Amino acid sequence: MNTFSFNRFGKMLRWVLSVNQRRILYAIAASVVGVFIAEMILLRMSGLDSPFRMLNQYGDVGAAVFAVTSLILVSTIVSGVNEKRKREAFLMLPASNLEKFLALMTYTSVVCVLGVFLAFVLGDSLRMAWFWMSGPYTEAKVSYIGNPTEYYYWWSSAIPEMVNRLSPHVQDTFSYNWLYEVMNIVVLAAIAVWTHSLLIIGGTLLRKYSFVISCIVFIVFWVAFGKTMQYFELSMFTSTWENGEYVAMEVGIPAYILAVLLPLFAVFNYWASFRIFKNLQLITNKWTNYDFHKR
Repeated sequence: MNTFSFNRFGKMLRWVLSVNQRRILYAIAASVVGVFIAEMILLRMSGLDSPFRMLNQYGDVGAAVFAVTSLILVSTIVSGVNEKRKREAFLMLPASNLEKFLALMTYTSVVCVLGVFLAFVLGDSLRMAWFWMSGPYTEAKVSYIGNPTEYYYWWSSAIPEMVNRLSPHVQDTFSYNWLYEVMNIVVLAAIAVWTHSLLIIGGTLLRKYSFVISCIVFIVFWVAFGKTMQYFELSMFTSTWENGEYVAMEVGIPAYILAVLLPLFAVFNYWASFRIFKNLQLITNKWTNYDFHKR
């Protein structure tokens, strides 16, 4: 099959979900309990004395754990079909290579990540219910003076704080520089897409330690990029804050380079990942899914 069909893609995705549904449910259930226990332990160990500080710490830790967990899941794109029996059944399915590839990518990059987020929501909700029903946390509250005033209770949700830390922020200034903001968002989007593509190609090519090796490549790239910027005394974004507002916001040459270079790298990574995926065999190398000696 050389043509792409959304109908076959949907059936392929349903097959992947049905094969992994028990695994997903067990993982979510265990993660819900883990989030609840982790939040309770973090509160006891940190000695936090106000809901505002507690929710901020939960947001920081939750955002970091969510991001790392999601990246690990993305890099497991073909790990579910690494066993010979599962790979044989997968390769015999009546679908094109592109449909199979996109189904696995959707499963690891969307379904699994949403499952992690759901686990955080349910685990945090469990902690909220526990605080609301018992202990010394039923009465205490603290107010944050803002416009408007926001009230934080011990049983308040930490999910908004976590989402806030995971979301890009746009500068709210009187000296608004639209180019600065647009390039800021473009560069962040380029970094996100390239990071995703790097984990996809790492997970498609490597059968072991795909996340670790992909992270090493990620770190080496940014260290080399940072050293280059330092050597040529360049900066991506420069802003000057005076009298309560930004008076200068400049976009450097490295930002334009990343905005062009990273999407090109991402396209190559996705293309190479699909090429590797198309050559999946029933029996493969111990370390990789691509036999370079036979090409």
